[in-house]
Amino acid sequence: LAEHSTHSILVAASKLSQFVTGRYGPTPAWKAIWERLLTWLCPETEIPSLSWTPTVGVQFDPEDELSDGAETDAFGRAVTWFNDHIVYSIDWKKGAIEGFEAGIDYNGRQLPRTWPRGDCIGESSMVFAWDWQLTGNPASHLRAGQLLDYVFSSPDFFHDDPQDPAYGLNNWFERGPVFYGDDNARVLLPALTAARLLDDDRWDERILKCLLANLRTTGPLGFRRPRINGEQIPKNGGWPFFYAEEHIHYAPHYQAYLWACFLWAYALTGDREFLDKPKNALRMSVEAFPDQWRWTNGLAQEIARILLPLSFLVRVDDTPEHRAWLRRFADELLTQMQPCGAIREKLGDLGQGSYGPPATNEAYGTSEATLIQANGDPACDLLYTANYAFIGLHEAAAATGDAELQVAADRMAEFFCRIQVRSQAQPYLDGAWMRSFDYELWEYWGSSADLGWGAWSVESGWTNTWLASVLAMRQSGQSLFNTGLAERFQKIYPALREEMFTPPSGEGDLSGDTGGLQAPGSE
Repeated sequence: LAEHSTHSILVAASKLSQFVTGRYGPTPAWKAIWERLLTWLCPETEIPSLSWTPTVGVQFDPEDELSDGAETDAFGRAVTWFNDHIVYSIDWKKGAIEGFEAGIDYNGRQLPRTWPRGDCIGESSMVFAWDWQLTGNPASHLRAGQLLDYVFSSPDFFHDDPQDPAYGLNNWFERGPVFYGDDNARVLLPALTAARLLDDDRWDERILKCLLANLRTTGPLGFRRPRINGEQIPKNGGWPFFYAEEHIHYAPHYQAYLWACFLWAYALTGDREFLDKPKNALRMSVEAFPDQWRWTNGLAQEIARILLPLSFLVRVDDTPEHRAWLRRFADELLTQMQPCGAIREKLGDLGQGSYGPPATNEAYGTSEATLIQANGDPACDLLYTANYAFIGLHEAAAATGDAELQVAADRMAEFFCRIQVRSQAQPYLDGAWMRSFDYELWEYWGSSADLGWGAWSVESGWTNTWLASVLAMRQSGQSLFNTGLAERFQKIYPALREEMFTPPSGEGDLSGDTGGLQAPGSE
């Protein structure tokens, strides 16, 4: 707003009308603007305090009392959101869109982001599997199976040709031979869950192949290159190059969830290599914290993500040292927890970060970025941190029986029930969670500098599947870690291990390099 120098005129560089429809924010700022503007227009009139109901709001205010069924209701609304706005069909292929872009047009609308990604599709299957478990809805049983069928199909996602250098790996996106370890993990973790909940073994072989494909592209120290492009595998002579590479990468964003998969696989198969590699990498990571850690969009997210493999490590190798590792990082995370249950975002040393805050106005919106400009900004990141903190704390409490960690998980559950999106004007958002929540303003708000995933983006897989699924786990009294598939897996695993650990040349066999199979320790 600029006041004309000689005339009683205010010139607006932005549209002032439709501020409700267009979802202008934050609400307190626009309240102040309009009250000041009306005072300028009518200086002799006492302007009343203005209020309005945002077209996209949250389910509950911080002081509202939650009912006993709040978590059940939140999960049910999330399932409806997935069913009505996320799942799509192209003939037999049942997929899940990636979500909705952060940009908001003048009608308050956000465009869908329809890119088919293996992780989002796999993670969405988990939500429907949990709905089947809780409600017995046969439509959810069918949908979960259809989604897993698609993500484990060939050639769209799964590489099922033994002559393919990427045999066993899962594409990052449809027909896109790019293999992030963490994205393969976010296909595996939901698949292990859904295969058990649906009591269906038709994915067992491909799940194990995917686990082994990731294991054989992980180096002896337990670290894997964060991203392997399809053409890199034959160019380097096949998977044995990556298997022998002493790669080190202190970045739980990329490494931690694959470690969790390996530890779970150890409990299911008894293959000692699935234990030794992540245990060594976790030890090295614990010793390297924080000085050598690389953070992606913030340090808080790295701390949140390491909780899951540390929890699984306690499950399979319960020692005082491993419990101390888990408690150390849980405590680090809890220093960022607010009374409402939000996790305040935190930056590490900027020299160690990949996507920090923009350094200039010109850099704003030109690359990936964090949600805060400086530590202390009251933003909670539901795409990279709080979502993984929720499952991490849930599993940590289940693994250790630590009452304090359980209370922290309870606080987070209440927080997510409160901030679930409520909207009749934009029904494709109703029942979802967006990326950035400002726990002081109590609305979705934050720095929207991230080029692809700004403050109001909605991510189906990384955010909404995990929040909904943890709520379902809490209702059913279960945890993610479960050994119910062990008997099925152990019948078919030895032959798959031998097949996949025979080098491409056929010379030699690496299947026994780590001492073969061994019964897992404590669950």
